[in-house]
Amino acid sequence: MPEPMSNRVTVRPATLQDCRTVWEWRNEQATRDASFNTRYIPYEEHKSWFARKLTDPHSRIFIVANAQGRGAGYVRFDLVNREATISVSIDSNERGKGYGTAAIKSAADLLLGTEPVHRVIAHIRRDNPASVAAFERAGFVLQGYTQIEGVDACEMVYEGKASAGAQPNRPQEPG
Repeated sequence: MPEPMSNRVTVRPATLQDCRTVWEWRNEQATRDASFNTRYIPYEEHKSWFARKLTDPHSRIFIVANAQGRGAGYVRFDLVNREATISVSIDSNERGKGYGTAAIKSAADLLLGTEPVHRVIAHIRRDNPASVAAFERAGFVLQGYTQIEGVDACEMVYEGKASAGAQPNRPQEPG
């Protein structure tokens, strides 16, 4: 029987000491290719952004560690009203081990349990089926399709226990 997701990772709030590691994860080529903003981010620009995000009351950044305690990636949430939009990056050396799904589920459950947020929204490039599958395994449900920065995207939603066991909704693909 597979190990439960909650035992696969730990999640903690990011600190300023995580700035360079998050920058490296964010600028890794496969991460950039899967992002809506694919440009390389210079470190000085990232440092300013990261410091602002850590103090922004509408932002949460979590560092995800694997079972051995090594950093495996990060999850960021942008909070607007009672919703949060999620962004995830997993270290290239940790991909394919289930940490993405575990990170998504653990961080989303933590956020829903500690913040006045009732749902988490993910926008995923339609040409990224691996990420769509990871979010589905974490309990996100496909709500439809949209465009983000001119790129076709899936919109997926997680509402915690209400989403657990829910069957994915397969909206009609646009013609």
